[in-house]
Amino acid sequence: MKERKLKVFVNQSPSGHVRYENDLYVFNYEEECKDVVSLTMPMRSQSWTDKKLHPIFQMNMPEGALKDAIREQFSKIRKMDDIGFLELIGSYMLGRIKFNGLKVEEEQLKLENILHNNKEDLFTELLDKFAIRSGVSGVQPKLLLSAHNKTTMKFEHFIVKSWTKEYPQLALNEYFCMRAINNANLKTPKFYLSDDLSMFVIKRFDIKEDASYLGFEDMCVLTARGTEAKYDGSYEECVRVIKDIISPEHKKETLKIFFKAIVMNHLLKNGDGHLKNYGILYENSYKDAYLAPIYDVITTTVYIQKDIPALRMSDGKLWWKQKTYKNFAKQSCGLSNKEFDDIVQECKKAIVATKKEILLFENDSLEVEDFLKTLHDTWVEEIV
Repeated sequence: MKERKLKVFVNQSPSGHVRYENDLYVFNYEEECKDVVSLTMPMRSQSWTDKKLHPIFQMNMPEGALKDAIREQFSKIRKMDDIGFLELIGSYMLGRIKFNGLKVEEEQLKLENILHNNKEDLFTELLDKFAIRSGVSGVQPKLLLSAHNKTTMKFEHFIVKSWTKEYPQLALNEYFCMRAINNANLKTPKFYLSDDLSMFVIKRFDIKEDASYLGFEDMCVLTARGTEAKYDGSYEECVRVIKDIISPEHKKETLKIFFKAIVMNHLLKNGDGHLKNYGILYENSYKDAYLAPIYDVITTTVYIQKDIPALRMSDGKLWWKQKTYKNFAKQSCGLSNKEFDDIVQECKKAIVATKKEILLFENDSLEVEDFLKTLHDTWVEEIV
C-alpha cells in the first residue's frame, strides 16, 4: 500500500512525521525535536505504531455533522479518511499540534459583533466561511475563531457553538450549566451567551499570552483510547490518571476538584461527561501538569429523558446513590467524610443560586420560558 505521510508540528516547531503504510499508522520523532507530542508518547528512536490513528492525533478531529459536511464537500477531490482530514484541516486544528503546514491567519472579527448581532443566522454564515478551520472535536456544531475583545483590548481565541432543532436551546442550557459550575467555585474558561441565544462562546484555555500553546490531553488520550471509545471508561480510571500525572503537592486538591465536577454532573443531570470532557494541561511535561478547567457541561436529560452518566463508577452507569459517591470519594479520591460533605453542600448551594438566576432571566419568548422552567425543574439539589 502506498505510503501517505504528514509532517507534525508542536508549537510551530517540527516534531516528526505520521504516516499510513501497510495498514498501520506510524509516528517517528525527528532527531532534534524539542517537545513530546503526548505524555503517552515519550521521545524515542523507535516508531510509535497503531492500527488506528494515534489518540493524540485524533483528539481534535471533527465529529458528527461538521465532519459529515467537510467529508461531503471534499470527498470528490481527495480521500477523506483520517489522513485525508489531517491533510485538509491539520494546519488549523485546536491546540499545539498542527499538521503539514502552519497557517496563522487572524480574522478581523470582534467579539461584540458575534454576541450582539441581529443577523438571523450568523452561525451558518460563520460556518460557511470558517468550517475548514474547525479542527475541534465534538458532535455539537462549533467553530474556532479569533476575535478582538474590547474589554481586554486583546485579540483572543474562542470556540463558538450553536445548536440544531434536535437539541433546542442548547446554548442557553450550556450557559446556565456553566454558571452553576462557576457558582460551585470550579474553574471554567470565560464564556458568553449571544443576545439572540443562538450561540455559546467560550474562550480557549490552551493558548498563552505569548500566543504559544499549552499541552492539552483529554482522558481518551491519557487512557490510550480513540475518540470512538469516549464512553468506554470509568471515573476510577480518570482518578488513576490524575494520581499518575499530577505532582504530589497538587494531587489531593485536584482529586477534590474532579470529584466536585462529578457531583455537579449528577445534580445538573449531565449524562455527557465522557472521557473527552476532562483533560490535563501542561507546560512542558507531566512534571507541571494540572487539571484543565471544567468545560462542555449541559443538562442532557431535557433532551434524553432516561439518559444515564457517560462513564462507569463501581462498574455501573446510573445516577448513583449517596453511598456510592461516598465510597468513591473515600476509596478512589482519598477524601474524608467531612471533605465529602463539604463538597456536596457547596454543590447544593451552587444549584440553588443558579436556579435563582434562571428565574430572574428575562426573555419575552414563551419557548425560552418553557425551556428554562424545564431546566430549572430537572436539576436536583440533593444526592439521595
